[in-house]
Amino acid sequence: MRTSIISLAFATIIGLVIGLLLQSPDTTPTVSTAAKPAAIAARQNEAIPPRPVEGATIDLNGMAQQLQQEIAARKNLQAQVRALGEKIALLEKQSASRTRPTTTPPHNTTPSTGINSTWFNQQALIDAGMDASEAQQLKERFEKQELETLYLRDRAVRENWLGTRRYREELQALQAQTGNLKEELDEETYAAYLFASGQPNRVSVQSVLSGSAADNSGIQPDDQILRYDNQRIYNWQDLRNATTQGDINETITIEVMRGNKRMTFYVQRGPLGIRMSPVSVAP
Repeated sequence: MRTSIISLAFATIIGLVIGLLLQSPDTTPTVSTAAKPAAIAARQNEAIPPRPVEGATIDLNGMAQQLQQEIAARKNLQAQVRALGEKIALLEKQSASRTRPTTTPPHNTTPSTGINSTWFNQQALIDAGMDASEAQQLKERFEKQELETLYLRDRAVRENWLGTRRYREELQALQAQTGNLKEELDEETYAAYLFASGQPNRVSVQSVLSGSAADNSGIQPDDQILRYDNQRIYNWQDLRNATTQGDINETITIEVMRGNKRMTFYVQRGPLGIRMSPVSVAP
């Protein structure tokens, strides 16, 4: 009986083994080892956003700063070139005409010291042919008048009558001393005195109105007016007074300096139709 039980158990085990061998394989698809890393990598890439490249941001900022520096340098260079061009043009104009334009606006008689650092350029009178002792006397007269004018203004300010009729009358009395000097000196010496004291001694034409007396006669901008009806012109007041004298219908001569050449024109007395500015020309 024991042999029968053992045989039965052995047969059962053999049957189980044969059944396992005859079972169909699993139909579930197996993911290849090569595909697994790619799928996992794809899911990781979807889950984790890409990190920004810090190097690219730094380069853009650097390029922006470099561009701003280049723009600033170019603007600075353009400003330097423009300033240099203006200086060259001014030097060429001064060399051609030997004039020293004043910063005084038209119709203003305030003296201009120009480029002279002294109150009175005594050497200019000596260069014009004046004796040194006479030039010294003129210097002393000028400085005395300047001091008296300063004291007059100071007193008028302190006593609160600056700009009043009293101040104008006393100032005119001081300025009359220059008029007396104009009568004492010849024309060229007086023109040299005005230059030495930093005052305008000629009138320069800035512009000419179309159809005016000056335009019809041939007067041009930059001409310097020397005489009007044979009367020496030192400033705009001299010219204005001269144009209002005599008969408006008469024709008179006007002498100008164009560059280094004296020229004479004929105009009808009256307004010339010019815009003028005072200039101080070396003797």
